[in-house]
Amino acid sequence: MEMTPAKILQLNGNMRDSPLMEVVRRFHILGSSRELPYCVVGGMAVIRNGYARTTIDVDILTFRKDWRKLLPLEGEISSAGPESCVDNKTGVTIDIRFADDDWQMPMGMPDPRKVGEYDLELGAYFIGLHALVQLKTAVYLDKLREQGEDIASKDRSDVYELISRNLSKFSKEVIETFDPAVKKHCMKAFGTAARASDSKKRERRDIER
Repeated sequence: MEMTPAKILQLNGNMRDSPLMEVVRRFHILGSSRELPYCVVGGMAVIRNGYARTTIDVDILTFRKDWRKLLPLEGEISSAGPESCVDNKTGVTIDIRFADDDWQMPMGMPDPRKVGEYDLELGAYFIGLHALVQLKTAVYLDKLREQGEDIASKDRSDVYELISRNLSKFSKEVIETFDPAVKKHCMKAFGTAARASDSKKRERRDIER
């Protein structure tokens, strides 16, 4: 399906009522009916945590051994190969990422059973904020090593925005519990976001005087 700018905006819309979120909920119904451990990662997980950017697909984290039991898929969501499927109502691709694969990243993929949290309002399991920041940082470092800063910059921006827009949920103590492979970079992003927040507060106080 060709993704024009207008189509991308229509797909994203308001997150709770967007066509992409409807895709996620349909996947949740499928996964729950088959007892598939999963959580949403990628762009939809980023948007859920307050960074309003666009995306054109849905990324799911699960286990290869469990996913294979579901194949082949037919119906509203159908197979499009061993590692993806398609929502036939919208044509949106659902990419399947496997926690039990060796991704050769600075840290391994998290266990969706441990990092997934059910969002009652949205009606699906999403990766938790702290786990998402660590995963996004690992993806950034991997892309930086393999493809350079130009390609990796989107993931670096995701990390900063996730921390910046949820600053009250982060602290040096929290980040000290992060995976050693990403801790240093998360701490740096947290410091940058905290300084930017302090600067904005000073500016507001100066204006109010």
